[in-house]
Amino acid sequence: MQDSIRLRLRAATAAQHERVDAAFSSYNLEDQAGYRAFLLAHLRVVQPVEVALEKSGIAALITDWPARQRRHALLADLEALGTAGPVTEPLAIQPTPGWCLGACYVLEGSRLGGRLLARRVAAANPGAPLHYLAHSDTTPSWPGFLEQFEQGAKQQPWDQLLAGARDCFDLFVTAAKLG
Repeated sequence: MQDSIRLRLRAATAAQHERVDAAFSSYNLEDQAGYRAFLLAHLRVVQPVEVALEKSGIAALITDWPARQRRHALLADLEALGTAGPVTEPLAIQPTPGWCLGACYVLEGSRLGGRLLARRVAAANPGAPLHYLAHSDTTPSWPGFLEQFEQGAKQQPWDQLLAGARDCFDLFVTAAKLG
């Protein structure tokens, strides 16, 4: 799978991925306030992106999309922490199918990182709500996503796939800085 679209996309967005990691590294997930701020920052991205993906027909491209949604898990964790999630602004674009797949690639990649973070949060704060970070923790969802992603991405223009991924990474960086 050396020439996979995923690997091309990962290479093309590596610098942005590093910026996201750096932006979120300042959040102290070991304390409740830091964890809450982290979840709020993620909600600023996940909620509007998921809504835009759904309005644009992501379920036709990623058939198990309903099981992949995480905004409700984010809201549940925030509620458990005594915080109501803010109403987020809708995206100001009309996503193409290629953009949707690129953005979905970033959201699904963040799920992988979330599993590692869930362990860190749980160790520091037993009983902390982890619906978002541990979403689909019992079912390996990445291989199934990649299969659908690669199949759908072959049909899409590269520039649209790349734009969706870059836009989503940029949204995460902006949200992290708003803290």
